[in-house]
Amino acid sequence: MASKQLKDMNLIDDFLFEKVVTYPEIGEKVCSRILEIILGRKIGKISVVAQKVYSGRDGETHGARLDVYVDETHNEAEAVPNEIFDIEPDKNEDKKASLPRRVRFYRAKMDERMLKSGDEYSKLKRVYIIMILSYDPFGLGRMVYTVKNRCIEEPDMPYDDGAENIFLYCDGTVGSPPGELTDLLHLFRVRKADEMENKK
Repeated sequence: MASKQLKDMNLIDDFLFEKVVTYPEIGEKVCSRILEIILGRKIGKISVVAQKVYSGRDGETHGARLDVYVDETHNEAEAVPNEIFDIEPDKNEDKKASLPRRVRFYRAKMDERMLKSGDEYSKLKRVYIIMILSYDPFGLGRMVYTVKNRCIEEPDMPYDDGAENIFLYCDGTVGSPPGELTDLLHLFRVRKADEMENKK
């Protein structure tokens, strides 16, 4: 199978996205801005790791490879917990049915490595898994699907386990996301070759 040329890629191609957010001098700023647009708030100091691998415990257990792993660290004086973000551009619509379980597995692998023996569970960082998708994961036409755990019997009962999954469908039309987010997701789908064609 022939390799895709750079001119035929857009940001939803994980290769190009990883190169952009890890590019020296600007990568962390770009990644921070992307997170600020998605979450609608400021982001603290971050470090970015592309292709972070969580190996299985042995040859018989499954590992995980995260496309872009972002660790945010706040100042000690700030009363804000440190946070971790996994950003996954994805075009694999043929694997859509298993997407929720894939996200669950990724979060479990991240949690597993976060605590040392004897650490309190309160030291677990907040984890956000952000899927940026070329397909509609749930078939409802929404641009944004935010998924958190909750109590079925008491849906208004506060329950915060520090985990949040955000599924972003680039071509979604339902809902009223901020204009900046709509523009960002459109950017993920535009190729340089398309832009050049539109300028003719």
